[in-house]
Amino acid sequence: MRARTSLTALLLAAAVGGAAAAPAGAAKTCQAPRGPWERATPAEAGMDAARLQDAMDYGTTQAGFALRVYRRGCLVGQDRAAASNNDTRYESYSMAKSVAALMFGRAMTLGLISPDDPVGALVPEADGPHGKITMRDLLTMSSGLRWNGFRDYNVFTMPDRVHDALTLEPVRPPGTYFEYAQSPVALLVEAVGRAAGRDPGDFVQRELMTHVGIPAGSWTWSRDPAGHIQGFWGVQMRPDDYGRLGELLRDGGVWRGRRLLSREFVSRAIAPSPTNGCYGWYIWVNAAAPCIGPTVGSRPVSDQRDFPDLPADLYRFSGLFGQLVSVFPSQSLVIVRLGQDPGLLPAGGADWEHELYRRVLSAVVDQRIPPTGQPARVNDERKSADYGFQTALFEPDQYNQGREQAPLPPAGPERARAARLRLARDAVRGDGVVLARLHCPARWLGRRLRRCAGTASLDGARAPIAYDVAGGFGRQLRFRLTPARLAALRRAGRATLALSALDRDAAAGTVAHLSAAVVYRR
Repeated sequence: MRARTSLTALLLAAAVGGAAAAPAGAAKTCQAPRGPWERATPAEAGMDAARLQDAMDYGTTQAGFALRVYRRGCLVGQDRAAASNNDTRYESYSMAKSVAALMFGRAMTLGLISPDDPVGALVPEADGPHGKITMRDLLTMSSGLRWNGFRDYNVFTMPDRVHDALTLEPVRPPGTYFEYAQSPVALLVEAVGRAAGRDPGDFVQRELMTHVGIPAGSWTWSRDPAGHIQGFWGVQMRPDDYGRLGELLRDGGVWRGRRLLSREFVSRAIAPSPTNGCYGWYIWVNAAAPCIGPTVGSRPVSDQRDFPDLPADLYRFSGLFGQLVSVFPSQSLVIVRLGQDPGLLPAGGADWEHELYRRVLSAVVDQRIPPTGQPARVNDERKSADYGFQTALFEPDQYNQGREQAPLPPAGPERARAARLRLARDAVRGDGVVLARLHCPARWLGRRLRRCAGTASLDGARAPIAYDVAGGFGRQLRFRLTPARLAALRRAGRATLALSALDRDAAAGTVAHLSAAVVYRR
C-alpha cells in the first residue's frame, strides 16, 4: 500500500478534452444474465471506446491474462484474447475468501447463520477459547489466533484445515486485532455447512451459484485431504463467472429481481471493520483508515486508504498475483482481472493496479468523478509488530503442525446459537412502544441445548424482557421507551436503537446484536 498520484484532475481533464459526455440517463442498462452476458458498446454504456481499449491493452501488458469490464450489468470491454480464454478457469487465490463471504451471506439471508453465532455452537468439538470466537470475528480476520506464516500458508502438506484452526493458540481477545490468516477461513466455511446441514460446496452451488448462472461442473473449489473446503483459496472459475459475483454485490445482492443476499449482509460485508479501515467481511474496501495489509516481513499499517485518490466506495476481491474482482458502485462498474503480477508481488495494490483503474475510470464520459476527501477512521491501530515470515522460521513447533497435527484439546462448554432479531415496525408513536421480533434458530448441534432462553434489552427502554423460545419458533418483544428517551426521539424525529438478546448457555451466554433506525410518528 502506497500513496497514489492524484486521479481527479486526470479524470476531469479527460472528460472535458475527450469525447462528449452522453446525455444523463442515456446509458444502456442490462438485466443480470441467465446465460451469456448481454453486451453494450462503450458508447451505449457511457464510455469512450478508445480509452477503454487503451485500458484493456494496458492491463494485458501488465501480465493480465483475462480482463473484463462490465457497466450497469452489460459486458462492455474485454481483452483481445477473450475468444480463447472465455472458457478458461483461473485460480482465485485469496479471492476465494470473498466467495466464502458470499456463501456466508446466502446462509445469513436464509436465516441459517448469524454473525453473532459462536464457533462452539456450530462446531461443538471446539474448546472453550476457540468456541467463543464468533462468525463476525472470523469474517473480519480478528479471531485472535496465533499466526505463523509457514504454517498458515502451507498448502502442500496440511492434512486438515479445520483441525488446524481449532489448534491455533489464542493470543488476543477475539474481535480486537486484525491478522490476515488462512485456516480460520476454513473454520467459517465448515460452520456454514453445519448450520445449513449439508456439505458447504453443495450448499453454495444450490443456493447461490445456480441462481447467478454458474452451473455445477463449470467451476471447482479445492479441498484438503480431510475433505474440507479450505475457503481461503482454490476457486477455479471462468472470467465472466467471477464477473457475476461482482455484479451480484454491485446490484445490492439482487439477481434478476430476486434477493439472494440481504441488505444487512451487503452493507456489512463492504463496510470497514472495527480493526481495519480497508477490510470488510473477507472483502477489501477503500473506505477508511488505517489500512492494514497481510503480514509478510512485517505487519503493514498505513494511515490512509489503499487508493487515496480513487472513489471511496471501491471494494474488491483480491488474490495473490493480482487476481481481482473490483467494484466501483458509484460508476456502476465491475472489473475482472486475472493473471500474474508483473512485479511478482504477493498481493494486489501495486502501481499497475492503480493505473488500470485510472484508465478504466477515465473512459467513463457520462459522469464526473468527484474528489474523495479525507478517509473515515476506524480503531486507530498504528502498531506494526516486529514479526513476519522471518520470525515464523524460528518456530518449528508451529509450522511442523502443517504435517503432524496436535490432537484437538477437550471440547469446551456447550454454547447457544444467537437469536435472530429484527424490528417489527420502524416507527415509534406517542405511546413509546417499540415492537421487535425474536426468532430462535432451528438447527442446534450441541447435546442438550435446543432453545433460546434469556433476556432481551433495548437501549432506552424501561425494562428488559425475558424470553424462552423453542428452536425454529419466534415471538414478539414489546418494549416501551422511557419518557426521556421518547422525548429525545420526538425532538429528533429519528434515532438508531440498539437491541440485544443474551441466550443462556453453559459458558458466558451468546449475545445477538441489532442496530436499527426508527422514526417518530404522531
